[in-house]
Amino acid sequence: RHEVLFCSDEAALIDGLSGFVAAALNTGSTAIALATKSRREHLIQRLKGKGLDIDGAVQQGTYIALDSPEMLSAIIPNGVPDRVRFSEGLTGLIVSVIKAARTENPRIAICGECLGPLCAEGNTDAAIQLEQISSEVIKTHNVDILCAYFSSCLDDRALKSLRAVHTGVYSGQELTTSL
Repeated sequence: RHEVLFCSDEAALIDGLSGFVAAALNTGSTAIALATKSRREHLIQRLKGKGLDIDGAVQQGTYIALDSPEMLSAIIPNGVPDRVRFSEGLTGLIVSVIKAARTENPRIAICGECLGPLCAEGNTDAAIQLEQISSEVIKTHNVDILCAYFSSCLDDRALKSLRAVHTGVYSGQELTTSL
């Protein structure tokens, strides 16, 4: 699955990401969250509030939190998205989690806001191109991806294009009730 969550505000973003991560961890999958530092902290608090042992999941390697601005700067070295670097980086992340997994054929859930800032900067075409690469990469791996975008940063063309590249589309509370 490669799904998208359109958020109206910060609370909807944290609700959606926490629901996705909780569902993954509760089924024995590894969850990777890509977010800013403050959102990663809010996400951890929300997950702990749901009764999840996040400290244990971090120690076991089943919950990995990565800095989305750092990831974004790595794939956009000179202001232009590097498609090869993105593809190799995403594939490398998936492969490293698979190698570290304690089960055969592990399922991986990746979520976050990594590409949303591109749209906020008016670079929707770059975000869509990178989303297309994500769709190709996950065809060869047992991975679910949830991408989050703030609706206020998107025009009608961007919304339509992002819907087209994802297998599922959610907004706010809709995602948490579907998990």
